[in-house]
Amino acid sequence: MVSYYTQQDMREVGIGNVISFGTEQHHKKRENQVGMLTLRVVKHSSTPEGAATAENMLIKCCNVGPILRGTIAKEHSVVSRHQDALHKHINAYLCRHYQGAPVGGSLPVMTRLSDSLYVLAVQVAAADEPALSSKFSPWDGGKGGASTRTVTTSAAAGGGRDAGGSGINSRTTNSSISSTVHIKFCRVEDVPVIMQACRVFFRQVESSGGRMQVEFPRGEMPMWWRILHDAPFDFKKTRDEFRNEEVVEQFRERSGCHFSTCFTLDVADVLLSTRLRAANASSGWIPVVYVDAAKLVLCESHEVRARGSIHAPDADGVSLA
Repeated sequence: MVSYYTQQDMREVGIGNVISFGTEQHHKKRENQVGMLTLRVVKHSSTPEGAATAENMLIKCCNVGPILRGTIAKEHSVVSRHQDALHKHINAYLCRHYQGAPVGGSLPVMTRLSDSLYVLAVQVAAADEPALSSKFSPWDGGKGGASTRTVTTSAAAGGGRDAGGSGINSRTTNSSISSTVHIKFCRVEDVPVIMQACRVFFRQVESSGGRMQVEFPRGEMPMWWRILHDAPFDFKKTRDEFRNEEVVEQFRERSGCHFSTCFTLDVADVLLSTRLRAANASSGWIPVVYVDAAKLVLCESHEVRARGSIHAPDADGVSLA
């Protein structure tokens, strides 16, 4: 049986609900609350006899690794030497914070992670390409390109200088007068403490050119959210939080996913298959599969049609058969 997945219609699940991000209980480490990307999809299958089926289900992606970007008015050669120490400092800072140690501020409502992996990786890059740096990280290999691709949002979550991807633009040099710090984190509720940890770290760093100060540019909310909530213009230049909708926007931009994009999965990559009660009680139970985000394969509908075994829908969700 060959299967592929298409995104459910917005008119059925509501705007902003086709792909969403939120903090949920880990499917295996049940003591942990982690960030999870949920895709509401339709599973299309065909049997050897030629019978076609379509079933609503959920794909939940682990290890999505959204990225918080900070800027420092110091050259890359100075900041980069602190990359590994910053990574360790942030995780230790959050660990103390959730254990109730007096690190400043009130205790959060979120529970601590048993593995203390609040920040998955830290990467420092030169910032002489501000337009590029604002959307893409050193883990990205460039925007778009191939029409069939795996999701790169969680690649090389272990960190380090060789943390996957092809690096920043080749025109970037170490002579830049400023740097960007890209922090791949687990859940959005930790971001205020992560930013606080970074400020504490760079206040303590000795630098021959004076104190290093890190700033975090405010996020850009997707247009549909601004229209739906009639949000006033945000005049702040820096952020004080990270919203779940920003993570979804990052996923779409970094993966090239749009509303007519299809998904495929290797059965061997499914971490867990289960069922959850549907939001609409009358709909009963809905199938759910958990998969590492890096294992999710994106492809265009014309490629699925070219395989000949399944009739892929067009952009409006209508079969082209």
